[in-house]
Amino acid sequence: MLTYHKFIALFSLTLLFGSVHSQYFISSSFINTIEPITLQAISGLSLPYSVDTYKIIYNTTDVDGTQTVASGALCIPVSPNCQGFPIAVYEHGTSLRKIDVPSEDVSETYIGRIFSAGGYQVVMPDYLGMGESPGLHPYCHGESEATATIDMIRAVREAQNLGAIPGMGPDNGELFITGYSQGGHAAMATHKYIEDNNLLEEFNVLASAPCSGPYEITGAMADTILAASYSNPGYIVYIMAAYQRVYGNLYTSYSDILKSPYDEIVEPYFNGNNYTLAMGSLNEQLPQEIQAFVEDSVLENFLEAASGQNHPIWQAMAANDNYDWLPTRPVKMYYCTGDEQVSFQNALAAEAAMLANGAVDVEAVYKGDGMHNDCVLPSLTDAFNWFETLKTECASTGITNLEFRDVMVYPNPTNAITTIESNEFKQCEVLLSDPSGRIVLNFNKHQEVQDIDLSKLIPGTYFIELRAESKSAILKLIKE
Repeated sequence: MLTYHKFIALFSLTLLFGSVHSQYFISSSFINTIEPITLQAISGLSLPYSVDTYKIIYNTTDVDGTQTVASGALCIPVSPNCQGFPIAVYEHGTSLRKIDVPSEDVSETYIGRIFSAGGYQVVMPDYLGMGESPGLHPYCHGESEATATIDMIRAVREAQNLGAIPGMGPDNGELFITGYSQGGHAAMATHKYIEDNNLLEEFNVLASAPCSGPYEITGAMADTILAASYSNPGYIVYIMAAYQRVYGNLYTSYSDILKSPYDEIVEPYFNGNNYTLAMGSLNEQLPQEIQAFVEDSVLENFLEAASGQNHPIWQAMAANDNYDWLPTRPVKMYYCTGDEQVSFQNALAAEAAMLANGAVDVEAVYKGDGMHNDCVLPSLTDAFNWFETLKTECASTGITNLEFRDVMVYPNPTNAITTIESNEFKQCEVLLSDPSGRIVLNFNKHQEVQDIDLSKLIPGTYFIELRAESKSAILKLIKE
């Protein structure tokens, strides 16, 4: 399978690169195919498609505006009879080693696969300075998170036009964005960048779902890291090193900002060529109290200047806040109140600011009192199910003779009981199918109003088909 996919991709590029201009797309390499039964077991969702995963290398811009290269993972549903899937972006969480990225087939790559198995072409950028991209990663730098993402989408669309990836046709023009932890910040940054730069015609964002992200870096996030103890002190050094790379005015050497011996300990972690030293290792070597490793003068100056917002560190953080803006497309921000890494107040602050700015479809969504890692599954499952209610389904669902008449299904979405109401289909056969056409429920209806118990079905998208002698009707149903 690996050899076949690589051969076809190379053959397609050889034939087509001479006549079709490629501004962003450089290359693709096949990683693997995962069957839906594996992804269903991981997620608990009803997922109809196998998923092919590719590593994509593409052109983008660096933080100084010069051209550079970046990489990412692309997941596509395997469907010989269905084209026109929407694109979903998944932005990954904090990682320090260049190899801990989606294109290297890490555990987080499976999140993209799960979305893709539901019927999405999933784009997962590695970000600048990660994967195949040179230099230090500009951590939590909103603009480069956004440009790395939208340039990867452009590269994928060029690959569609080139026929460079077997089985991948054009997307349907719909775009969904989500991400977790740093990926929540990147998801918000990408949506904001698209709207701020009038790119909605090119990137038709139907919804974004940032999860557990540091949107208010100068507020909720600063309060967290300046507290008496912080569980991930490596994040503090990461963000200062990243903003020094971007803005160039925070320090001249680590000894300017960090006490000994920490100024020497951190250097190999942030040399722009780190393939071996992970964030967990750095966190173990730093005290959890910021006062114990950040120079007193730096901390004092930062705290004194915070009210005036004129300290270089504060200004860099403020430039990457992305909570206070006016989205015109729907946004849900998922959070858990026990999050020890990224305070849930980030989501509440963003919701309050957006509503005050006049946003009409934003919501901070409580997903329990779990800690940071506990919040991943409930948040992303909710995001997946929300996207399912908004996307346009692939035309080929395994069900034919689609005719909509006087049929009502409510509530929809539902988590247990739903009701079918139809006089025209008072007596009919009822079939409930998943998107692949597999029938999961079948019975005869003999009355105008009929309840269905769906409590034993796993969450996901289903289709209710009503069959009478010479007519049929099909409606989509979401089980939460």
